[in-house]
Amino acid sequence: MTASAPNKATAPLILSGGGVELTAAAADKLPRLAIVAYNGGIMSVSGWGPVAIDLAGLDIKGQIPILADHRVEVASVVGHGEAIVRSSRLIIEGVVSGAGDAAAQVVAMSKGGFEFQASVGVRPTDYMTVRAGESVTVNGRVLKSAESFTLVKAGRLKEVTVTPLGADEGTSVAIAARRNHTMPDSNTPTITAGEPVDANAILASERARLREIDSLCGIGGMSHAESQRIGQLRAQAIEGSLSIDALRDQVLAMLRAARASNAPQPMSGAPSGFDRIGSNGELIQASLLCRMGLEKVAEKTLGPTVTQRADELRATHLLDLCRVALQADNKPVPHGREEMVKAAFSTVTLPTALGEVARKVLLDAYNDAPATWRAFAAVRGVSDFRETKALRPSFGGTLDQVAPAGELKHTTVTEFTAGFKVDTFGKILRIDRRDFINDDAGVFQEAARAFGSMAMRSVNDLVYGVILANASSFFGSGNGNYINGADSALGIDSLAAAINAMRVQRDSAGNDLDITPAALVVPPQLETTAKEVLESEFIQHTFETMEDARLPTGNAVRNAVKLIVEPRLNNTVKFGSGASAKHWYLFAGPQASPVIAAFLNGQQVPKIEFFDLMGDINTLSLGWRVYMDYGAVLGDPKAAVRSKGEA
Repeated sequence: MTASAPNKATAPLILSGGGVELTAAAADKLPRLAIVAYNGGIMSVSGWGPVAIDLAGLDIKGQIPILADHRVEVASVVGHGEAIVRSSRLIIEGVVSGAGDAAAQVVAMSKGGFEFQASVGVRPTDYMTVRAGESVTVNGRVLKSAESFTLVKAGRLKEVTVTPLGADEGTSVAIAARRNHTMPDSNTPTITAGEPVDANAILASERARLREIDSLCGIGGMSHAESQRIGQLRAQAIEGSLSIDALRDQVLAMLRAARASNAPQPMSGAPSGFDRIGSNGELIQASLLCRMGLEKVAEKTLGPTVTQRADELRATHLLDLCRVALQADNKPVPHGREEMVKAAFSTVTLPTALGEVARKVLLDAYNDAPATWRAFAAVRGVSDFRETKALRPSFGGTLDQVAPAGELKHTTVTEFTAGFKVDTFGKILRIDRRDFINDDAGVFQEAARAFGSMAMRSVNDLVYGVILANASSFFGSGNGNYINGADSALGIDSLAAAINAMRVQRDSAGNDLDITPAALVVPPQLETTAKEVLESEFIQHTFETMEDARLPTGNAVRNAVKLIVEPRLNNTVKFGSGASAKHWYLFAGPQASPVIAAFLNGQQVPKIEFFDLMGDINTLSLGWRVYMDYGAVLGDPKAAVRSKGEA
């Protein structure tokens, strides 16, 4: 990776891409590009040093330009594509649509066997420094370095470049002009120039590999030690140091041992017999997603090849999927509809496929739901349910000068910590046999989407419930972060006062803490006023004297912070007297930890585990546990300000 300038406030990050394939197409179609752009770890960036990107905070929406050598001009456009994040990786899929010499030259050189490289331009909007030896959970993994590194919490993906020489010499990139290539079992595709390649097949193969890893490792009902071991095996398989066959053998051995000890065995993915789940399970998923009108979701998660092959099932009714599941598990297909549904519900293939569809639909809804707290809350990963202590960023003062042969002084951190822990929140998602007999896939789809939105709402409720509860007078005059009185109503002067209150925060020894305001959070009733305060260019004064006429008319707080509108701030029904249509808040960014949102093992999305309901004589349905482990706590009072909003 390189940066165009060393100034971190303005310099875009240029990340070397992971792998590029250019596939020749028919005369009436454009050649396709496939880029594995970023693998989610720490990379070295000129002008920045070691850098990691939190893909959860990366804005990748919209059409992404594919350029030649980072030249932002029409003649340098090679094509365009779409960015997606999958299995903690940034992937670009696109076409060579450029009409100039740059696009023609890339195509011509690729046919001659030239191996291009790629880089991706990202403009950071929020970042923090992770000190040497400290660990942080990002992109589904724990990152730790012997030297400090920059963690980019948020940013915008600006463009992707095809270049003859990338900034990272370790980047492996290939461009090919033919088809029928299979993906090697490694993190980054490595293809010899001129070797037959199908870019879609390459990405589909890698998707299938990662899905198989997730399926093998998605085991519920295990002990803490067993879950940790499975997590280690999963990480080894993803990085390529453990083969899929070896992973399967080890997970199966753990399952057999668990059964022998009568351990409970809920199912996430498929806990037993999952080695039989192959293309039929994926085809059932693709068929069901297409019936729901989610063909794009199927193509993104399962690949276009599997999505197109779903037609081979000839599934015109949900009962057809029951038939396919029974055949996939080598079980007889009953003639009666109810008997067929009951038999299919007892297979491994159908519950697994339905669970995967539910997970895809649920996560799609979960990620679409607003989470305004991410603009200011620090996200922490914890390893268990016990209370954890977090050091407040405002702790510490300055380092003391040490005379030659002098001694270093001690300090204590007890009073500068915030305690927090996570709890489990969840519900049961069910599908009844009548939905299958009635061919009603919409019930399942709407329920899964509702659970996704419900999961995010519950996190939002907890975070804002903690803020509004104001435990231990977090917002109070003693902390210098509470504005109360006739001048506290939202306006230019009161916002300027809140910004000043945060900027002048000092520790007990009088050391400045250098806290920067980042977000103004208001209830919907104050949205219009907040926009006027933050967006107006000029202030109109009434002049009574010539001296008054010399007053400046510019808006000193214009665009000073980001505006966040949150309806929970006014929800007195749910949050009681702490909520108000007048109160407003000013927060620093997540790096200052004004609020902390914690997730078990850093898992910020809901988990889905299948469990068998067929053993219950009163129930003829399938069920999935949908749950999350999370918690929230007020963090550093010096990084937050609350105003009572009185006129």
